[in-house]
Amino acid sequence: MCIRDSINAEYMGEDYEEKERAEMNKASIFKTMILRPPKIKPTRIHPHARRTRNRMTQPPEPLAYKLHQQPEGKDFEIAPLSPKEPLPFRVERTHVGNLPVYREYRNARSVKRTVIRHIYGDIEAFTEELSKVVSNSKIDVKVGRVEVQGLHRESVSLWLQRLGF
Repeated sequence: MCIRDSINAEYMGEDYEEKERAEMNKASIFKTMILRPPKIKPTRIHPHARRTRNRMTQPPEPLAYKLHQQPEGKDFEIAPLSPKEPLPFRVERTHVGNLPVYREYRNARSVKRTVIRHIYGDIEAFTEELSKVVSNSKIDVKVGRVEVQGLHRESVSLWLQRLGF
């Protein structure tokens, strides 16, 4: 016990150290904490951010094409199956047998994108259905690929596997 603690103990009383130990108990601190969702001030948000928030939080539309059942288990790889119904587009796998869905980082990892390649057929039908899967994120159609703003590799891969590609 240092001099300052002894002076504080004399000044505050003998029960000071015991009270301090009781107050520092983590369980008691967590019990007293009140967690609440952050307040969003819609009047003080930038118009571009408001449009993006409104686009991303719309209720999801139902998918137009039937999917195969998802197998049990956390990690699985579905072998390419045939689609349940004829689709206006198709996605071919790479020469190794993987789906051509990639993550792409630009500008010191501040811009994150998901790239889908090897798409044949009706690209507009593909992007329309893809927008339902990626929560209406911005989709750019470029020559030879489709780029989605954000990291959606897992959800897009699972969707393509369940479509039968």
